[in-house]
Amino acid sequence: MSKKRRLSPSASSRSSATPAPAQSISTPAPIDFASSPAPSDAGHFAAEGLAESSRADASASVTPAPSHVKANRTEARLGAVVPGSGDGTGIGEECFLWADLPMNKQGYRYLPCALSPTPSPAQHWPFYRTIAYPPTCPPVHLSWTDRSYFLRLSSTATTATTDKGFRSGRANVGVREGTWYYEVIIGRGDGNAGTGGGAGGENGNAHVRVGWGRREANLDAPVGMDGYGYGIRDINGEKVHLSRPKPYARTFKTGDVVGCLISLPARNQAEDEAKMRRKRIGIHYKGQHYFEMDEYGVQKEMEALVDREGKVAAAAKAAAEAAKEEDKAAKGVKRKGKNQKGSDATPGPRTLPILPGSRVEFFINGESFGNAFEDVYDFAPLPPVHTQTHGSGSKPPKHEAVLHDDGTLGYYPMISCFGRGKVQCNFGPQWRYAPPSSAHARPMVERWDEFRAMELRLDIRDEEEDTKRLKAEMEEMEERRIAAEAKMAAAAARGVVAASKKAGSKKKRKGTDTPSQRDSPALGDQTPLSRMTPGLGDTRMDVDGASVASRSRAGTEEAVKKEEMEVEGDVVVKAETEEDPEEGVKWE
Repeated sequence: MSKKRRLSPSASSRSSATPAPAQSISTPAPIDFASSPAPSDAGHFAAEGLAESSRADASASVTPAPSHVKANRTEARLGAVVPGSGDGTGIGEECFLWADLPMNKQGYRYLPCALSPTPSPAQHWPFYRTIAYPPTCPPVHLSWTDRSYFLRLSSTATTATTDKGFRSGRANVGVREGTWYYEVIIGRGDGNAGTGGGAGGENGNAHVRVGWGRREANLDAPVGMDGYGYGIRDINGEKVHLSRPKPYARTFKTGDVVGCLISLPARNQAEDEAKMRRKRIGIHYKGQHYFEMDEYGVQKEMEALVDREGKVAAAAKAAAEAAKEEDKAAKGVKRKGKNQKGSDATPGPRTLPILPGSRVEFFINGESFGNAFEDVYDFAPLPPVHTQTHGSGSKPPKHEAVLHDDGTLGYYPMISCFGRGKVQCNFGPQWRYAPPSSAHARPMVERWDEFRAMELRLDIRDEEEDTKRLKAEMEEMEERRIAAEAKMAAAAARGVVAASKKAGSKKKRKGTDTPSQRDSPALGDQTPLSRMTPGLGDTRMDVDGASVASRSRAGTEEAVKKEEMEVEGDVVVKAETEEDPEEGVKWE
């Protein structure tokens, strides 16, 4: 199924080379849910286009976003608060719905960007780089665009809630190797109430899930719903993966702190970066430039794991399809399509690689419950499927899944809220309950500098490659222009020569009606007989045989004259005396 573009760029889209250097942003201390209300700096909100003039009327007015685009801005512009969407100040920071932001959905994702300091050789093709959000947000926070639209966020992007069904959000950076840790403070969660009737809202039960998820994980579903996420839920502290809750820890509720740890094996960073490829298009949306990129799609092998029979069902289905194709081939049944070979069989499911030695562990109020998951699935893209369904010369589908690593793959901190459940994320470096020292876990906030440094290296590489490509294209265009001008000049020269030759041939044909004119220089410049007054040729011509031709012409011209008189009626052409301008001889 083809992807539909959700946004309509108001400025010409340009591909770009990539993100800007890391911004120096201070890391705020963890926020206390009980004693720390949401920020109330009205001046800052007004400057950034936020719809919040004070704490009292935060949900009542909206400050319009600036109509112009600051392409050279150093901080991304935040969105605007949707009036009346606040959840109140009773529990932690107040959370709102936010407008004027492009959300990651329908196969696309977005990152704010601005002009790169590296000049482009082509003025119409400038370079762009991603930029960070203002200091109100800590370096690592819940992403403004990589979340469900219905997940409400605070102005610091660390607190989240929703009012009905499960909605999820990911952090703005992920991890690819090493041991990392973050903790979640449960602002509102009724794990003791169980599943209840499954209703959300004011009269339903508030629930939360936390854990780690990949880029492909669904944001309108809880973490652990598919094979792309590993989570823990408040009901009985069960671990969840592939939508299958299993006993693990104990129930947690409002006020508890859940620690999330992930450990991934080391990777060859240089080799990974050499294989990274980024394809990004710059667009303008609501007063801000963004990179638009293809999102990683769900693979059929991962989707098949959600079946209750899991891998067995997927393998059995693939085996049945292969057997069916072999049976068709044995019976000589041809598939649709030209040049289709009967020996071609439908490819079986691809092997899902794992990360040996990887693990996910959860803590409740500092208490460890051991490894919840081990040997998690690898986040690297699966190899492409080579099929021939329409002959040997067929092309791959137009909308093919992204099969390259653009540097954003990995496992991300991921939270999910249901029925007014509320959480606050703390990405370090200070903890409510620190992880055990034996785990050698690093706070997620330290990942920010590493991520930005990697982006900068990729930026420099992309800009160098794009500079070479643009220069080569410009040189080629200049060569084509010079060749085209030379071709036009040659064509113009040929046209002048041809015109002069044509004029000369016409002049030569003027006096070549009869041999006598060719022989007599005096008569060669006289007016041709065809232009003389009809009936006068007999008295002018004295060459043998010329009188016969002259009489013939005279008869023809008299017939034409008679016909003209019949047609025009009152218009009669009379033969008048004519003076030859060449000879000065007057003929009567």
